[in-house]
Amino acid sequence: MKKIIALLGLVLTIVSCDVAQTALSTLSLTQCEYKYKSISGLTLGGINLQNATSLSSVNPLALAGLVSSFSSKSGSLPLQFTLNLDVKNPGYQTAMLNGLAYILEIDGVEMTTGSVDSKMQVAPGQISQLPINLNFDLKKAMSGQSADAIKNLAFNFAGIGDKASNVTVKLKPTLVIGGQTLASPYIPVSFSYGKGNK
Repeated sequence: MKKIIALLGLVLTIVSCDVAQTALSTLSLTQCEYKYKSISGLTLGGINLQNATSLSSVNPLALAGLVSSFSSKSGSLPLQFTLNLDVKNPGYQTAMLNGLAYILEIDGVEMTTGSVDSKMQVAPGQISQLPINLNFDLKKAMSGQSADAIKNLAFNFAGIGDKASNVTVKLKPTLVIGGQTLASPYIPVSFSYGKGNK
């Protein structure tokens, strides 16, 4: 009987330590610093604009197709890119990411929401890269706004407009402690992208 009690005590101690370690690791995630690193694979309406710096740097036929799609009342205008963030862990415990929810805003307009299910660990004092793949219909996100407003935002964000866009992505990391999923507050990451900032 004493052996069984001792064995149960040992199991509970191991489980408790494991839960405590998980708690420390996941709570360390809320102390991490999230910063914009880069945007890659930028396409608008299926046209690669990653390296475009002005209207003249875009193929004239492709540009004509884009311009006509802004004024068209039907159809879509997909905007696709990968947002790469640096996640720095300034703490003393490994931070564990079990996934996160996000909200993306460009120039004050909410474009899309979603989630990332991938897991990631960030060692103490280290920086890891977190890629978020984004793909949404710009015309749908800006429904009710004029064709010129959609065109200006799209061209500015793509780096071929007159000014840079103000971008904010709100991150809500998923914390799992002892099998329980806990809600964390949104963490905003803001940056400028477009003209002079690509």
